[in-house]
Amino acid sequence: MSTYEVHVIDLNGLQDYRFIKFLRMEILGVRGYGPTFFGHVRYTLNGIEQDESLPMDLGKGIFIATLRDDQLGDIPREVLEKTLQESAVKIIEIVRKAPNMEAFLPDYDYLIYDRDCSEEKVDKTTVTALENILKDYPYLKYDELYSKPPNVLKCRVTVNSPRQANDIFEIEHRLRNDTGEKYIVTYGGSSGPGDNLDEVWSTFSLRKFDFQRTKSK
Repeated sequence: MSTYEVHVIDLNGLQDYRFIKFLRMEILGVRGYGPTFFGHVRYTLNGIEQDESLPMDLGKGIFIATLRDDQLGDIPREVLEKTLQESAVKIIEIVRKAPNMEAFLPDYDYLIYDRDCSEEKVDKTTVTALENILKDYPYLKYDELYSKPPNVLKCRVTVNSPRQANDIFEIEHRLRNDTGEKYIVTYGGSSGPGDNLDEVWSTFSLRKFDFQRTKSK
């Protein structure tokens, strides 16, 4: 008998977006221990179900990959990334309500967290510190449109230049030293077979991590 099992959670209650529809979450579990913290979201693109899935980190409540350039067609990448960011919060809500899942997910309310982030006054000190650090990385730019400072800071690649994921973690380390805050790092971009995502990523996010924010019981 297999040690592993797949938990399938229907996402039909989720709203349809203009070009993408999320169908179901598939979470690999270990018999006797329960689900893992990672899942795969099955979806349709322009009405056609895709063979590939989009992986999610259920602990952080975020997608950890995105669509490749050849899948986008006339869909602006900025629109896609915004859609993935917004839908991830709603997907986690659905997953958390599924039987036997709440105990395996962290007690953070990402919906409240993101709403609080958007309403907070912009922390110019944090943004300025990040922009000063980015001066040492000419191919990167602070993405003001999709950031929610001081809690969610997004940056994007603006020049086709060699890059390494180590740059992102170095930036996070420097920002942590400047602000005294700890940040969760996520990054992604379009990639194909044989590509190393650590070298082809095009965006990354720094999310301030606050251990004191917990879900209301």
